[in-house]
Amino acid sequence: MSSTTAPTPPCRRLERLQRREQHRPIPASIQKRNGLVLQHLGLAHHAANQQLPRGGGEYDDLCQEARLGLVKSLDRFEPSRGHQVSSYAIPKATGQILHYRRDRLHTLRIPWRIKDLHTRGMRLQEQRLQAGQAPFSDADLAAALGVAPQRWQLAKSTHQGQRLLSLNAPVPRGGRTDATEASERIDLLPSPESEAQDDPQHHWLHEALQSLDPTHRRWLWSHWIDGIPLGKLAEREGMDRRTLSTIMRNTLQHLRRRAAAAFSAASPEVLPLPSPAAQPRPSATH
Repeated sequence: MSSTTAPTPPCRRLERLQRREQHRPIPASIQKRNGLVLQHLGLAHHAANQQLPRGGGEYDDLCQEARLGLVKSLDRFEPSRGHQVSSYAIPKATGQILHYRRDRLHTLRIPWRIKDLHTRGMRLQEQRLQAGQAPFSDADLAAALGVAPQRWQLAKSTHQGQRLLSLNAPVPRGGRTDATEASERIDLLPSPESEAQDDPQHHWLHEALQSLDPTHRRWLWSHWIDGIPLGKLAEREGMDRRTLSTIMRNTLQHLRRRAAAAFSAASPEVLPLPSPAAQPRPSATH
């Protein structure tokens, strides 16, 4: 008497997904490709499990990228060449994960050539230390890499800038990390108010805005600072949108002319403060 083994839950899920793909109104070639993808999803999970301890990223994100690489690989896979699916799909899935980490995982996107330059430089330093020699200086390392010293300094600074640090983390002083004897990084940032008080251009703009008609100043602030669209602003003010746009354009041109005169009369560091008094209108004889 023969007995049949009941299908396991993963097998039943695979069969359900395959039946769903067969009922989708898509071309037969894509249906065939999707069937292969469903059969080899384990390869994508294998690639994600391999890469999980080797870098950043959540497991679900790595799985998603590996599945995308699996789809791309099966699009180009040619069984007639005699290769196994795993030998072709796993490198593609792994490469997709590496591209994800390089291009989209970090908050700061750094060009890959800069990152590769830093990696090669650190490899050279490691080889030199393993040989029992003194480490390269920055200038010597740049020469060994065949780049300018400024290029190597850029690679070092961008690598250090990749690390995200909390502004509430203490800054150690004197080689100690005790928070009671170290200020926080956020305390070292200059306040916007102090920067504005020391900025002559901010003084100039403040005085120039004060010299405008109060209504025009309110319109400029509402549109350019608060982000209110011209249509809604015109509706709120009970006026024609084209008229409002013309007034604001003329007001901005007036500010630009005054700014151009101020910049041409003095350097940006020492801008003359505009007088809040309105200029007299020229008479008809002028």
